[in-house]
Amino acid sequence: MKKLTVLLFAAMLFAGCMMDKPTVKNYRRVVKMDNLTPVTVEQLRQIISADTTHYKVVVLTSSCCGFCIMSMRDVYPRKMAECDSSQVRWYFVEKSYSTAQYMDKVFKSYHIEEPRYWINDTLPQYRPLMMKSMWSVVWNVIFHYGESLEESGYDVADNYLNNVVNAIAPQPQLITGPNGIPTTVMLDPQGRMKCTYVIDEFGNTTFEPTDIRNINVPVTELDYTKVDTLSYAPQICSPDGQCN
Repeated sequence: MKKLTVLLFAAMLFAGCMMDKPTVKNYRRVVKMDNLTPVTVEQLRQIISADTTHYKVVVLTSSCCGFCIMSMRDVYPRKMAECDSSQVRWYFVEKSYSTAQYMDKVFKSYHIEEPRYWINDTLPQYRPLMMKSMWSVVWNVIFHYGESLEESGYDVADNYLNNVVNAIAPQPQLITGPNGIPTTVMLDPQGRMKCTYVIDEFGNTTFEPTDIRNINVPVTELDYTKVDTLSYAPQICSPDGQCN
């Protein structure tokens, strides 16, 4: 009975999510949308590097990601309003064609009118999440829950977001995070990225583009020559009140 319940739940889950998967049907649908601009990662790098007079905010996002939608609603309009549009240019980039078809609806809901791009790249390091076999995925979700994406029947580039960020805005030090979306890349007119060392709860450190959700000043007032540190590691305090 338990397995039957899980099976029914999985069937409903996949029925609702199939339109969000990188399928040939979705790809053809997005290609026909004239208001969306497909770009390779190299083309995106060229677009960004060609602009040497503005601050740039590149948002790698997904129209079916909850945190991305929350940022569309609560963060980006507010950060846009802090700076004159003549100073800062925004680039919204859907990380996969699987969800790009929903960009118009989401952007219209939150009154964001900036140009919309989606990554259309065949190089293996920029390969989007691709379902190799729907039935293989369903089977693994039910019987082998918790496995990696590759083990569960998906095909995806290793370190996809890291690869994209390092390619579109090369810096002296390689980015080793982030691990999810939305990812924001903030650059000054000279192409310097605002970066942060992020220490997780286990003490591991990654070098990441600073998340725009973590700043409390306008984009134009950031110090792009300074690397900040953000720690989620718990503090250990001695009896005399000294904490690490």
